[in-house]
Amino acid sequence: MPDKKNYHFLFTYLPLWGHTRSCCVLAARMAKEHRNLTVTLFLPPTFIKQAEAEVLAELSYGDEVKEVLQDLRRRVRIVVLYKSSSMDLMEQMTSMFEAYPATYKTLVDGEPVTCASTGRVFEGVGAPDIVFLDVFASPLMAITRTVTGLSVPIIGFIPVHASYALHICLPAHMGGLGDLGVMIEDEARRLGVTSREIGDTVYYRTEGRINKIPGLPAMYDWEHFPQVLVTSGSTAIISDLIKLAVQGIKDCTAGFSLTPYDFEPESVDTLRSWFVDDWKKELYVVGPLLASKPTRFGVTDGTSALGADVSSTESPEVQRFLDNAMQEYGKNSVVLISFGSIFWPTVNEYIDEVLEALIEKKFPFILSCASPFAHIAAEVLEKITASKCGLVSKWVPQKFVLDHPATGWFISHAGQSGVHESLDSGVPMICWPFEFDQPLASAHLTQNLNAAFELVEVRTGEAGLKPILSLGGRAPKGTRAAVGAEMRAVLDACRGPEGEEKRRNMEELRRKVRGAWGRYVKGRSRRDFEAFLEKFGFDLDEVDV
Repeated sequence: MPDKKNYHFLFTYLPLWGHTRSCCVLAARMAKEHRNLTVTLFLPPTFIKQAEAEVLAELSYGDEVKEVLQDLRRRVRIVVLYKSSSMDLMEQMTSMFEAYPATYKTLVDGEPVTCASTGRVFEGVGAPDIVFLDVFASPLMAITRTVTGLSVPIIGFIPVHASYALHICLPAHMGGLGDLGVMIEDEARRLGVTSREIGDTVYYRTEGRINKIPGLPAMYDWEHFPQVLVTSGSTAIISDLIKLAVQGIKDCTAGFSLTPYDFEPESVDTLRSWFVDDWKKELYVVGPLLASKPTRFGVTDGTSALGADVSSTESPEVQRFLDNAMQEYGKNSVVLISFGSIFWPTVNEYIDEVLEALIEKKFPFILSCASPFAHIAAEVLEKITASKCGLVSKWVPQKFVLDHPATGWFISHAGQSGVHESLDSGVPMICWPFEFDQPLASAHLTQNLNAAFELVEVRTGEAGLKPILSLGGRAPKGTRAAVGAEMRAVLDACRGPEGEEKRRNMEELRRKVRGAWGRYVKGRSRRDFEAFLEKFGFDLDEVDV
């Protein structure tokens, strides 16, 4: 029997960890399960250590490492395209867009490529058979097609909740934004300014319209913007990012939604119908994408089997803190607090108040300060140290913490990656959304699924302090005292019947979502992935793992 063709898949995504992590898992899973597949990941320099750890966790080959190491190094290739120490998203995106064309052409020509971060040279393996691109990096779709035309399909990764993908694509009468690009251009012409000058003004404009996105509770249009974003030193124009994502969804050959179907079925069904009926292409629903075992990056020191240093000077503290909390406070006692790699509250005294409430109520907590905007007042840090109740860390391995039996609650901005980790671990949430898909997911988790609380007194800015439809038109007070009162009430509820009900509901969601990638009893995401392989004619040689 002749050998099967060897395939080469390329993955490229936005320099945000929530976008990067899921794609690392999928690429590693594909390579692990199919012996005739090589995957190349074009990565930003910001997260190479974390990405190496995530890939290693998905491969999870255990005692067989010596036998498979050489093959893995050949078939899972992490390539940083450029050097940069900047934490500004737009600067990173610009560097990526500039470096991509030449490197992609090198891949297509079958020539070796060099990782800009490690200096490692990867031999040529033939042109990519397909390219997976973050829809927010849509300019790379045009660049890819300039080199390889339509001969190489482009799969658009949609790394946001399906409800938000609907919101940015649907017309206004269906709960969507409408055509944001057209609205901005019309306003720019009317005022005689550039679209970049007026873009965010148009995007953030609200009028009290009630939006009803399929699968979500109704909400006022201003409820999409519960927080003023911290943008100090950033060159980001938010409306540009939204337009990029919409363009990517429209331009891709087919879409990969990273959500699990059972988390938001009505939103997924509507989005899939929109893809098929209006854009005449397929949407494959492949979430959640979580490593087969949680990465220990930030927990244990060492070097990954893929060759990169994944050490962390803070590593032993997380494990010790969780074990000690389990012994002293018991199961489900720890609160994990993380706003991802970008977001942080604009009003620092609100996070200070929340931390003081946790200390007062004797809730042990772990706080991730991965955002470049993270700041905790010195006096609050002193209180945390004195209380022995909290751990503050620059980087926290979220899934590892959520899987620990001591962890009981997750204070999160409710981005897609964190929500999926919480679902998979069965840990109920306390939502503190900022923007984008986060307020939509928070409404779904709290009102539809009853698997989370939402903090509303932490809202800021003109839009954030306006009435909330689900609260009968009540508006946040906008004071630290109100934040403290709400947080203490929520913490009490966490320890009472209401908290237990939310935990049971999250556990039920966990049971549904965990089977999505089942291989022998095939779950929805596994079936969609196999339908994708069949549709595009990829005859991958399965490995029994």
